[in-house]
Amino acid sequence: MEPAGIYLHLPFCASRCSYCAFTTVTDHQETRAEYCQSLAEEIRRVARHGRSMGGVTLPAQHGRRISTVYLGGGTPSLLTHAQMEQVLAAIHDHFILAEGAEVTLEANPETVTCQAAKVWRALGVNRVSLGAQSFRDPVLRALGRRHDGQRIGAALRQVRQAGIRQVSLDIIAGVQGDHLLDDLRQAAALAPDHLSMYLLELDEDEVGGVTNLARRVQAGRAHAPDEDWFAAVYPRAVEQLARAGLARYEISNFARPGCKSQHNLRYWRCQDVLGFGVASHSLVAGERHGITRDLSAYLAAVRGGKEPALERDSAGLDQRTAEAWILGLRLDEGVSVDEIVRRTGNRSALPPMKRLARAISAGLLVRQGDRLRLTARGVLLSNEVFQAFLP
Repeated sequence: MEPAGIYLHLPFCASRCSYCAFTTVTDHQETRAEYCQSLAEEIRRVARHGRSMGGVTLPAQHGRRISTVYLGGGTPSLLTHAQMEQVLAAIHDHFILAEGAEVTLEANPETVTCQAAKVWRALGVNRVSLGAQSFRDPVLRALGRRHDGQRIGAALRQVRQAGIRQVSLDIIAGVQGDHLLDDLRQAAALAPDHLSMYLLELDEDEVGGVTNLARRVQAGRAHAPDEDWFAAVYPRAVEQLARAGLARYEISNFARPGCKSQHNLRYWRCQDVLGFGVASHSLVAGERHGITRDLSAYLAAVRGGKEPALERDSAGLDQRTAEAWILGLRLDEGVSVDEIVRRTGNRSALPPMKRLARAISAGLLVRQGDRLRLTARGVLLSNEVFQAFLP
């Protein structure tokens, strides 16, 4: 089998941000300790026995080579040394980490200390993704963040001083006016290796509820993000980051040479990712599934020696093919028909030529041989382009 990636969901946070739509819980130390033990047990069971799901058995993965590990959340940087060691040891016990494997830890700036960063490095973390979001304190307060703008630079320096090779920053656009370019200027001044830039979203959360920020927007106490504004400022943001040495390689992601997020590339290329933990998702041999979002149910299942409840993705071949096209086209390199066929097994992977011709003639898509990619204008109108690939 080809090398896979591993995603570990650590749902614990000190507090919940106003825009957060992920499965998170405010931190309880006893629950956190039990959760890490359960996570290690889940890793062991799946590695040895695979998973059963809706009549489909996913094979055991013991000894599989792993090229990326991603600790996401939540706030994984809240884990103690012992808890993080317990989880990562389970991976080392049952999988083979490839030489130079990328091991990413998500961290909030206020959780970073020199000592913590040294522990992360000693445990094999070689990439830290800092949730900066903004350098403006009023924006950070509106988002419910626990750090201020100055803390971002201090956290980045502490990570670097610990010897961790790569640092990424997340920036959110669309909160309280046009400050994005100034945020990007301050971010670039810190010389990160990677930067992700997202327009604030007001989607429902993972259990169908409404985020606190969305509730405030509905009540007229906050402004919704302006998509037209973002479309207008986006080309300037891309140019500004390019001048700072951060080249766009995906619609929302920018990196210095050799510093693209190898784990996230796995998602855009539809490569295997083994997900562990509550609310995690996996893609194995073309089969997608997710684990229950109910933390209590997850812990009870693992404690009782059972598999946590799984949800199999019921998407048909045409839907999976459309998803593969859409994810691949987010990359500046685009995607080829051969790649889509290999990822999906669909030998009729190319959408109707009439739809493609319209997008190409409108200057939104470029076709080179069997490879398609978005033009600069196509990136701004990507949602319209993606419609051509839907069944």
